[in-house]
Amino acid sequence: MKEYLEKFAEIVEKLHVLYRVLIAIGVIVVCSVVYLFLFIMPQFEEIESLQNKNKMLQGQLTRSMMKARKLTFTEKLAADAEKRFDQERRVLPENEEIRRLLESVARLKQESGLTFTLFKPEKEVIKDFYAEIPISIKLTGHFHNVGVFFDKLSKLSRLVHIDHFKVTHSESVEDFSLVEVTCQAITYKFIKK
Repeated sequence: MKEYLEKFAEIVEKLHVLYRVLIAIGVIVVCSVVYLFLFIMPQFEEIESLQNKNKMLQGQLTRSMMKARKLTFTEKLAADAEKRFDQERRVLPENEEIRRLLESVARLKQESGLTFTLFKPEKEVIKDFYAEIPISIKLTGHFHNVGVFFDKLSKLSRLVHIDHFKVTHSESVEDFSLVEVTCQAITYKFIKK
């Protein structure tokens, strides 16, 4: 190998200075190109690959953050809906509360100075998630007292709907200002599924 280098050195010494400079530049260029392709280019490819992966991960992160915001919003809506449902369900008493509601109606009757001639809970009518409990009512009293009774009934925390409301003059001989009211009060109860 040493012999080859010596022969190469002799040949180069015989060349003109310009050619020697060009050979030196050529050797430097060849070495630089080899170094570029062997060491630097693979790093550029790895950098480009990592940049593409970074862009992809940034996109996934953005989508995940949007989904998280939507999830938070949806959870808030669900919590609000649950809260509203609980509030609305309070107007639909459950089984054990029906008795208390009927006792409240009886108490309101006494407070209003009315006489019930009929107070009969009827058979429940099952609906989707609730049941209607109709109560046939026939009462007698002064017109103003009837108004007070229905006003107090409307202020109960539970939902009571009055249907088939009919007011007639009472056939009482002693007091001509008495009226007789027949109606159907409908209350509701929540059915757990």
